[in-house]
Amino acid sequence: MPTFRSLLKIIWGHKAYIAIYLVLMNLMGVLIGASASNDQPASAFSYDPTRVAVIDRDGSRLSRGLKDAVLAQGDHRELADDVRDIQDAVARDTVSYILVIPEGWGEKLVAAARAGASAPGLEAYVSYKSGAGALMQASVTSYASGLYGYAATTGFDQDGIVAHVNEAMKSEVEASLIPQATTSLPKSFQTYCMFATYPLFASVTVCIAILMTRLNGRAIRERRMGAPTTARRRNLRLYAVCLTVGLFAWALTSLLGVVLFARQSLLESPALVTLSVLGLLVYALVSTCVGFLLGQLGASENAANAVAVILGMAMSFMGGAWIDLGMLPSAVVAAAHFVPSFWCTQVITGASAPSEVSLLTIAPLLGSLGVAMLYALAILLVALVVGRSRGMAEL
Repeated sequence: MPTFRSLLKIIWGHKAYIAIYLVLMNLMGVLIGASASNDQPASAFSYDPTRVAVIDRDGSRLSRGLKDAVLAQGDHRELADDVRDIQDAVARDTVSYILVIPEGWGEKLVAAARAGASAPGLEAYVSYKSGAGALMQASVTSYASGLYGYAATTGFDQDGIVAHVNEAMKSEVEASLIPQATTSLPKSFQTYCMFATYPLFASVTVCIAILMTRLNGRAIRERRMGAPTTARRRNLRLYAVCLTVGLFAWALTSLLGVVLFARQSLLESPALVTLSVLGLLVYALVSTCVGFLLGQLGASENAANAVAVILGMAMSFMGGAWIDLGMLPSAVVAAAHFVPSFWCTQVITGASAPSEVSLLTIAPLLGSLGVAMLYALAILLVALVVGRSRGMAEL
């Protein structure tokens, strides 16, 4: 027990790192989370006009009819027929739905319909931030199917086909929104938890690595090595102290997020809040193991700071904390699956707005937690092996 208290005093002696990495960075996360609190809650059941852009490279009567139908259902936005402009519009979410009608599409559709062949395709770009673009895509598919159907079953020209499809589309079906079985977590809480992965990793890694640096001093190390205890027990006791640091950082980070952003959700959807907090807990365990490994490797204070900042930012980025992974190349997304932060943030995003709370929806999230735990266990085992090897080499 005296040794445990002494190790905690060493960590407390570096309060500047705790203040910078944990307190100040978490306060920054609070500001970022608060900036997302103005988002419309999922239960509001309102619908905004879809921001649409149509690039008609065909110019036929069928393509003009399809273009008019799309623009009639959304808020028209002008967009140049340029690959970079299209990519920028999708990345910045300035347009919810972009339809590109290829050259010769109208004639090919009529010919395919009358020959019984497959209809020519359309290029569509759907926003990653809302379902409005997906709804518009369904409408476009329905209209194009109507064009194909009339072209296949009638001898009308393109003007007649468009006129009959427009007449058919005037028929309306009454629809209503069905509320979700559960209450979604606030967007502000999700944003805070995603950002919190960085201060959590940085603070825990730095504090533990610096503690290990002090213990790796020659005099202290010789005294520890001379103690009548096995290397495994000595390392496990040291890891217990490191684990205390990780749990403290996790508790402070989680408590701050729940109190400020998810008090009501804790009463309405306690299971979802618990899952988000568990995602941060597992990430804190991963961070603890990384700091423990750095200490076992004998990393200096400067090296520990560098690893905490650079690796922490890289892992948060790969986990989707800084940018939506859907905007990144498929190769980057594939590589993100090999980073523990990805699996922890998957739990946070998955718990934010599930269709319902059931074993079917929760099981994949628990599986992601298990994968992240395996990362923590693997890093811990490597650290223990490194510590034992160094100890034997110095005997």
